[in-house]
Amino acid sequence: MRFMYSFLSALLFLPLAGCGGANGDGGEPPPPAIAVTISPTAATLAAGESQQFACVVTGSSNSACTWSVPESGSGTVSATGLYTAPLAAGTYQLVARSDANPGRSATAAITVTTPPATTPWVTGYYLGYFWDWMYPPQAVDMTAMTHFVFARAAPGGGTLGGQPGDVMPGAGTAHQPRLSPDGVSSVEDYLVARAKAAGVKTLLMIGGVGDGDGFIHSSSDAVRPRFVGNLVDYLVAHDYDGVDLDWEDRFQGSSDGEVGGDEVKRRARALIADLRVEAATRARYQGAGRAMLITFPGYGVSVNEQAPGGRAQQWQADIANAVDQYNLMSYGIGSAYNAYGWHSWFSSPIHGATLNTPYSLEASVAAYERAGVPASKIGIGIGFFGIYYGPCVTGPRQSLACNPRFEVQDTPLRYSELVRHGFLSHGAYHWDTVAEVGYRSYPGGFQPGGGLAAAGFLSFENPESIAAKARYVRNRKLGGAIIWAINYDHMPDGSSPLLSATRQHFLGR
Repeated sequence: MRFMYSFLSALLFLPLAGCGGANGDGGEPPPPAIAVTISPTAATLAAGESQQFACVVTGSSNSACTWSVPESGSGTVSATGLYTAPLAAGTYQLVARSDANPGRSATAAITVTTPPATTPWVTGYYLGYFWDWMYPPQAVDMTAMTHFVFARAAPGGGTLGGQPGDVMPGAGTAHQPRLSPDGVSSVEDYLVARAKAAGVKTLLMIGGVGDGDGFIHSSSDAVRPRFVGNLVDYLVAHDYDGVDLDWEDRFQGSSDGEVGGDEVKRRARALIADLRVEAATRARYQGAGRAMLITFPGYGVSVNEQAPGGRAQQWQADIANAVDQYNLMSYGIGSAYNAYGWHSWFSSPIHGATLNTPYSLEASVAAYERAGVPASKIGIGIGFFGIYYGPCVTGPRQSLACNPRFEVQDTPLRYSELVRHGFLSHGAYHWDTVAEVGYRSYPGGFQPGGGLAAAGFLSFENPESIAAKARYVRNRKLGGAIIWAINYDHMPDGSSPLLSATRQHFLGR
């Protein structure tokens, strides 16, 4: 027994191999515990409203989270943490779970309130580069809008130069301090402050026609983090509520041929997602009703170019579902054209799309809905400018074989210029009951002033067509409308007849 006791005693006091501590005897410390935090930890949203959440994982090199809503009917959440509230009021939970250790998670509490009676949005673009001669900043009727868009800035590497990833101011002297009516701030900041005082959301337009290449190169995986950071920095510095991404072209590929269409579309979706994630880390965009807004002016859908089943292309639907407003640029060459196979047609018609007049608001809205975009996310376009065909075309739905002229430049054909050059006091006015758009016909041709070419058929918006669009938006349960641009109908007497009609018919003010 004494031998056995001595042997066992010796074993008890032998050091265990490989069990050294972290105090210099060669061992490693235990790995840190994995922890998950979620930001924000609580939110109050209106029914159907969206909020971007972010998760942070510590204690692991794998920082990914899986998002979920634990109860049926408690809303939806995307893979990137964009939560959309259900339509029913109540209190719900959102869970972020560590991919490295699914046993580690964090939960946000979400209170959903019933929204007030639906009011369509009216998103109006103000062309800041025209501030000193077209619609002075102090005269802007903020009560006619729900969302004010200041134009513009551009992605670096696009029409305004700079390097990919830069944010290039594009409104000229409107960005300079002390030029606004208050003598202190810039015109840009003055207008943002005026909009906020009126309870109007503010957005920075970035991009425009020709900036597709700038967007493509600023949203590559290598450059996108810098571009997103620079853009959100700019929005915070000027106290914007969000951004209007005017990525209008080059979705089929970059002009240099180095980036194909599929990759361009992937970059666009990634840019939207990363903007939301970055904004969610900034105090400016945290809290109830403060999430960054993202709007996107998209394309209508030709009845001749629909995907199978009469649908919009899937990439278009994906972008529409990723943003807060998807507004159709349904005016000008967004709905009418002068080419073989086309007939004369309107700017922003509500109905009447055919093989020869292939665009209408209803045809485009229906195509997006079939592709899975809710009507409430879609806005229609109202152009405060006209388009016209040459003298041999005197109305809609006519052959264009004789016509060499199609005038669509928005600035020289803005509503105030249509009045000044006599377009609206000559010819005969007609109302098209199908398209629900007014037009003027000039048999024999009309020669306007201002050095403009002769006209035969003019399509334009007026209070009658704006009232029709407001009825259509409400009856169709659409989100609202965009205006390009609120500068264009400001008259010498200080009135803005189209903007006033929009305020009356859309907002009831």
